[in-house]
Amino acid sequence: MKYRAVVFDLDDTLIWDERISRQVLRETAERAGREKAVDVARVAWAAREAMDVLWQAHAPVERCESLGIVAFEGMWGHFQGEDDYQQHLQKWVPQFRTEVWGRALSAERVHDENLARKLGEFFCQRRRELQAPLPKAEEILHTLRQAGARLGLLTNGDSGLQREKIESSGLGIFFDAAIVSGEMGIGKPEPEIFHHLLGMLGVAPQESLMVGNSLSRDVVGGKRAGMHTCWLELEGEEEPVGLVEPDFTIHTLEELPRVVI
Repeated sequence: MKYRAVVFDLDDTLIWDERISRQVLRETAERAGREKAVDVARVAWAAREAMDVLWQAHAPVERCESLGIVAFEGMWGHFQGEDDYQQHLQKWVPQFRTEVWGRALSAERVHDENLARKLGEFFCQRRRELQAPLPKAEEILHTLRQAGARLGLLTNGDSGLQREKIESSGLGIFFDAAIVSGEMGIGKPEPEIFHHLLGMLGVAPQESLMVGNSLSRDVVGGKRAGMHTCWLELEGEEEPVGLVEPDFTIHTLEELPRVVI
């Protein structure tokens, strides 16, 4: 074994996230198209624009950014917890979802708050239905465990939503330790959260490998923490190439065992 421990990001590293959210956005716009005579593509575009504008205007953005909570998560997360940002989001997101679709319909000169609310509910339900792991994720985790690696999971986001994703994916059983930024009050790329997880795993930073799809959070954070890093470069995903140089780059999880074992 080249590393005693392998630490994984969750979203778009082990389970699909961004592309499923984009897919459900399109499906919800298509549902609007079946209800009203609207241009589906324009409704989807307007919904995405409204989502970003409303999130920036009304969400606790600074806190959310530090924990890695994004507008798409506001479209389906429950945000149950005692922290101020969770209390705010829990009360606000039902209105947020309705207003997103209300603005999207208004762009097509349709004003139907009841339909807007139903579209928000559909997105929330459909997003959960389509949750799925990346190809070979379970097989790769099993291979690494069998080879003797300690496995950790380090994900940004709201605790409730991320724990829900972990449970629904069925991948949680493979990890010796798992941390969500919302539980720690800090997120990647801050080195403290990496060090906390490595302490739980009982390994030193130089003995471990951080694997993730985000250069700015996973790779930068792993390097700051003194870890080796492996970037999962997914086709069609936009990352600021040149920001940092990972130790390894892979394009599918199937390439990972050759890096580790």
